[in-house]
Amino acid sequence: MALIKDFEILGTGLVVSNAYHVVTKVDIEKRLQDVPGPVDESRPDGITAGSQEEGKEVYWKAGYVGTIAISVWKDKEARDNGSNAIGYVGAQASEKKYGVDVATPGSDVEIRFFLDMESTASHIEQAYTHLLTTPYYSGSAVSA
Repeated sequence: MALIKDFEILGTGLVVSNAYHVVTKVDIEKRLQDVPGPVDESRPDGITAGSQEEGKEVYWKAGYVGTIAISVWKDKEARDNGSNAIGYVGAQASEKKYGVDVATPGSDVEIRFFLDMESTASHIEQAYTHLLTTPYYSGSAVSA
């Protein structure tokens, strides 16, 4: 499975049309309890404003959190032939082999999501489903 989307190679201005975006890893964290926000004694609730912001629960709320790593190839044939990826989207500095990360302009993908542990879909399938809801991957074609 892959998502088909144009991809700009960082710092080159070169855009690869219909690049092949593959979820290559999903790290899973079981967060047992909400992460407390920094203390702000000047506020009635004692929590720093914005630290537990609505819409960003994946960064602080308890649950199973997946962090997605994506490798990007020129096309499916390049991936199948063992060619090097042309880009990468990930969260860990050690994984940024190709200089692309979520801070790359235009790559505003949210790579963290809550896993549905009751779902029959695998964590990889759930990752693709999540990616299709993000501004960066919305409207991408899905390929086998």
